[in-house]
Amino acid sequence: MLASTAACFWLIDAEGTIVYLSPEMLAWLGVDEEVTAPIAAAITPDPVMWENGSIQRGHLTRRLHVPAAPPTPNTSATAATNHSHGVREVTAHFVKLVARAEQETETANSPLILGCLGDFIDDADIPWTLWFGEQGVRESAKLDEQIAKFRARQNRRANMLLAGTTPASRQLRSRVELACRIRCHLSITGPNGCGANELASMMHHASSPNEALVCLDASLMDAELLEAYASPVVADLRENQQTTGTLILDRFCEMPSDGQSRLREWLETWPARLRLIGILDSETTASSPLIEPLADAMQLYPIEIPDLSKRADDLELMTSGLLRSTRFSREVLDLLRSYPWPGQWEELTAAIQFANEMATGERIGREHLPLAIRSYRAPQHKTALVDSSENRTTIGPRPPSPRDFKLESLDATLAEYEATLITKAMEAADGNKAEAARRLGISRSRLLRKLGELP
Repeated sequence: MLASTAACFWLIDAEGTIVYLSPEMLAWLGVDEEVTAPIAAAITPDPVMWENGSIQRGHLTRRLHVPAAPPTPNTSATAATNHSHGVREVTAHFVKLVARAEQETETANSPLILGCLGDFIDDADIPWTLWFGEQGVRESAKLDEQIAKFRARQNRRANMLLAGTTPASRQLRSRVELACRIRCHLSITGPNGCGANELASMMHHASSPNEALVCLDASLMDAELLEAYASPVVADLRENQQTTGTLILDRFCEMPSDGQSRLREWLETWPARLRLIGILDSETTASSPLIEPLADAMQLYPIEIPDLSKRADDLELMTSGLLRSTRFSREVLDLLRSYPWPGQWEELTAAIQFANEMATGERIGREHLPLAIRSYRAPQHKTALVDSSENRTTIGPRPPSPRDFKLESLDATLAEYEATLITKAMEAADGNKAEAARRLGISRSRLLRKLGELP
């Protein structure tokens, strides 16, 4: 069976001895059966190659320099035709043939090495179907689609964070739009949970779409951890003088001093190739200063994300863009404006996602919001009354004013008042539903429906 193939191949045993050469290989070498020692050495790989971990994809590819054998009287016509003097350079592939028995027992024969002449093919020139098969290609395409959807969703969320017509929203949007068109060091300052990570990622991909990126929690990055976790960017900067890279550093002001020193060394080594995007907590910035030149880099193009409490008028537009196919009720919109949002943008997006999952109709009501939000009641601020008369000063509550009138929810207030009236009527009628309905001036069937709706 081996002799029937037209390929130029040969077999080598574990001792490095050639045990078989195909007829085509003999003809290519220009010999009949016996090969000289120089030729045998040229086409036999060094055994060390199979032990030092240089095997890729289960085989070795090597350039061989094969000397030509001198013609002899017994040389065949075919061998004489293929014979040429000097040294020939050729690409050869070597594959270790492991017997099935070797995988099951320890007494199996030593494996053979198969050598074959062929052309060298770069990895990039090999079709994906040969690497991974049809199933692998489909899974890779599905993964690419999921990544594209994730990035689109993140960009949509980031764009909704910029939505609004208030001065704070317009200023934030103009700063971010400019940062998406230039590549420079950036600092993003805002309260915890303000959505800075989403904005940082969006600005990076818009300004440098093909640049390597690593996102890190700077508060955990000492010099050793920073070297390890930033290696995808740093190693590329060291090996290739033309590449650039970006590090997004969350909680930058909490970075350990030795990590800052290592980052300063990198910034001094690659001042134009390494970009820093620092995320600074507005509550800890003053207490945790950065060393130079990191502090200078953060002052190059600062962006401040305002507190959501300063953008209450923009919440309707911001949240509506996060909805799927539903709309907010007016009660929910009023609640969104009055709620203080201590968790900022992250709490807001989580609440909208929760409401999207809970709502089954076309409108989101108060009951679809998370418990902490739907049970929120705005504090009532009352101004004390100071009365000075007859050399005495009396401080007491301010008398009510028509301007103080406000209901958290008209529907809830009416439902509560109606339940109180029904309860009183039932008590007055000693539980007689017909008598209670007469006292309320409604029919008995309507009273039964109202009783069924009571909590």
